Amino acid sequence: MRQLKKRIAALATVTVAVVLSACAGKPATPELVNVSGMIPITDTKLPTTHAYETPTFERGRYHGLLIEPADLYRGPEADFGSTSLADQEMIAAKLTAEFRRVLGPDFNLVSAPGPGIVRLHMTLMGINASHPVLSTALRLTPAGLVMSAGHTVRDKPANFVGSINVAGVAYDSQSGQVLVAAQAIVSPAALDLTSGVTPLRAAELSTTRAAENFRDYLLRKRAGG
Repeated sequence: MRQLKKRIAALATVTVAVVLSACAGKPATPELVNVSGMIPITDTKLPTTHAYETPTFERGRYHGLLIEPADLYRGPEADFGSTSLADQEMIAAKLTAEFRRVLGPDFNLVSAPGPGIVRLHMTLMGINASHPVLSTALRLTPAGLVMSAGHTVRDKPANFVGSINVAGVAYDSQSGQVLVAAQAIVSPAALDLTSGVTPLRAAELSTTRAAENFRDYLLRKRAGG
């Protein structure tokens, strides 16, 4: 996964910074969120996720979520390979749409900041496209299905299947205080046989998996888990 793996290692250090583009549609002016004073979140259920929360974060104070449109990171660490700008923008829009669709039934999504509202800003930092012929052929053979089943148990992507690299920060929508910062490499479930059909199919499915994982995490927290 080329440069994506290098960023995972970098995020494991004490002085990790989550790099986010300051605002969509403008040249990259990265905002660095230093997480050295924050608490690691260890129950995300995705091994490629690095997440942190501020020690003073009181979930009970918040009752709504504002999901901003995801943007594209334009800094030197961006890794979109040969993916066109149009396709990058399509995956970023899909990421926003899937978070709103998946979280909508269970949480109060709002359209404006206000008291008790968390503002979620996501930045797409990279896309690792699938290799369609190799990916689908491998997983449709008996050996490929066995390998994919093993990857699913270990929660690893199937061979030759693509992924997305996403950074996100949750803010208090009024004060601007950082509440949670995270970065994740997300890929589809290994046994999803459609994920390698086209180069960007895995990236599209990954936006759904990212949203579902975030929803499930919030539901566990709401239930006291």
